[in-house]
Amino acid sequence: MANFVGNIGVFDHKVQEWDVFFGRLSQFIKLNKISDDNKSAVLLTHLSDESYRLVRNLVHPTKLEEKSFNELVEVLSGHFTPKRSTFADRAKFFEATKSGSESSQDWAARLRGLAVNCEFGTELDVLLRDRFVLGFNIGPERDRLFESDSEKLTLSKALEVAQQAACARQARTVVVKDEPVYRSDARAERRGAGGGASGRKNDGAGPRCSVCGMKNHDAAKCRFRNYKCQNCGQKGHLKKVCGNESSKIHSIGAELLEANECENCKECQMFQMRFPK
Repeated sequence: MANFVGNIGVFDHKVQEWDVFFGRLSQFIKLNKISDDNKSAVLLTHLSDESYRLVRNLVHPTKLEEKSFNELVEVLSGHFTPKRSTFADRAKFFEATKSGSESSQDWAARLRGLAVNCEFGTELDVLLRDRFVLGFNIGPERDRLFESDSEKLTLSKALEVAQQAACARQARTVVVKDEPVYRSDARAERRGAGGGASGRKNDGAGPRCSVCGMKNHDAAKCRFRNYKCQNCGQKGHLKKVCGNESSKIHSIGAELLEANECENCKECQMFQMRFPK
């Protein structure tokens, strides 16, 4: 045995398939050029105890040593190959669909395995291609396959198209980083513009102009920097940002527009509030 090329292991019918073992056994015999007289001995020596006992019971009352290799293969094939229903096998084939985790290559290979006992004959290639295409779930692969010309599309070409579509879909999948969302508190801005020193103290959104209280410029560029405050009489700021104002609630629309201090201020034009003293 040490001079043999390759190794086929021991066949255990409880855990292995006879068709697979017999295929490997045939190649082993061919590779090592085993003579016909020794083929049956090679087969029997590669059976487990349970499988050897089963074969012996199947050929009883004839002894195993009296059976030829072809006779032993016929007995084992007849026992391990169940009677099949062609329609049942075809039903499994036509009802098969590609699973989400299954690649296109594995899907095509599984289809070929399901078609082994379907006896499709000359229609095998067409049916394999059709089932391969129709077995895809809704997605880019199926869309690309549906756009193909059925007269020119083969199974190999369909597999190539599906692989290309899958690669393109994976390339388009990018990890989008969540950007922080900044929200401005409009009510705080309004309080800062119309609430005097108190509004400026509580406003954390950014620096305000010390002259007019707006946020879109600084004091050096403010067009009201030369105006005189109507509250304290000092020059350099407006009444709404005066720190000496006794009452923080005032009429933005009436007082400022009368003094021509805030003619174009959009923030003040939005509010025309009146409060009793």
